[in-house]
Parts: sequence; C-alpha cells; structure tokens
Amino acid sequence: MSDSGWKEYFERTRDKLPRPLLVKALAYVSSRDAAIDLGSGALNDSIFLLKEGFRKVVAVDKEPVAKEIAEHLPRDQFEYVISPLESFEFPATYDLINAQYSLPFIKPGEFDVTFQRIASAVKEGGILVGQFFGDKDEWRSDSTMNFHTKERAVNLLSGLEILLFEEKENDRPTAAGELKHWHVFDFIVRK
Repeated sequence: MSDSGWKEYFERTRDKLPRPLLVKALAYVSSRDAAIDLGSGALNDSIFLLKEGFRKVVAVDKEPVAKEIAEHLPRDQFEYVISPLESFEFPATYDLINAQYSLPFIKPGEFDVTFQRIASAVKEGGILVGQFFGDKDEWRSDSTMNFHTKERAVNLLSGLEILLFEEKENDRPTAAGELKHWHVFDFIVRK
C-alpha cells in the first residue's frame, strides 16, 4: 500500500473500537505484564490494552501514521516502534501478542522466519491472536503479501494450543470502503 493509502487507512480507522477477536482473546490472558501490538495502525488496540491494565504495551508498525497519538500516551507504559515486522527483533517475551490483520503483510520470502520469531516471543502460557489470509482471498494475486491454505494455517500453529480457529469467507468492505472478497483464518492460541 502506498504512503497515502496508509494515511487514508489511519484516518478511516482512528477512534474505532478494539478488534472483537482481541477482546475475545483477553479472556484467556492470565498475566498482564507486557503486550505487543503488531501492525498497530491507529493504535486503537494498543490504547485498549493500556486501559485493560497491561503494565507495558509496545506498538510496532512500519508506517509512522499514529506518531501524534503515541506522543500523548504514558511513556512509562507505552513504546511506539516504527519497524517492518520482518526486521523487528522482539527484545522481550510477551503475555499477549496481538497481530490483527498484520501477518498477511509480511513479505512472503520472510514469512516463515518472521512468524517463528513472533511465536517464540510469546511467554509460556501467553496468548497470540491474529489472522492469516486464505488462498481464496481477493488479494491473493498480490505477490508482496502471503496467503495460506487451511492446512498450512493449522500447521503454522502447531506446537501451540489452539483455543479458537475459525475460517471466514465473505464479501464485505475494506477499511477504505471498497467491497472485497475476504478469506480469513482467525486464531487465538496459547503457548
């Protein structure tokens, strides 16, 4: 997506409620020391996690679109990192890793290594929540993104306890308001 496309996404999604899958995942979180929000966008989920009592929240996004919002969050509890997920080093482990619609944007050639680093950054007993895009998704011809069959999506989560795994296929608008055919695997897993 272009810089102007990410800015438009930010404007359309700012001040939205947290993602429902994240809200559902919180029921499984046993400790609220540290959370990380991957592909944090307008920081809606990050702010929600702070309000839900996480002592430290790190937001990672390759685009600095929410920099002004980040400056108003408590520095002792919040860190805003501008970095592609492929090069983020995961300096700690986390009670919760939130990856709402960000994993499909990892470069295909770097996906396996990056996803393994993400899964390794979950604390023992911690939760990873997010989505993979399926092989029937309308954007599947975009060679800069990654898409998976159901079997591959399940295999990516092997070694983790699957608490929720749902396949969804429907037509609905994108954040930009354009109608799109979605094929998504929602998941909540515990390490």
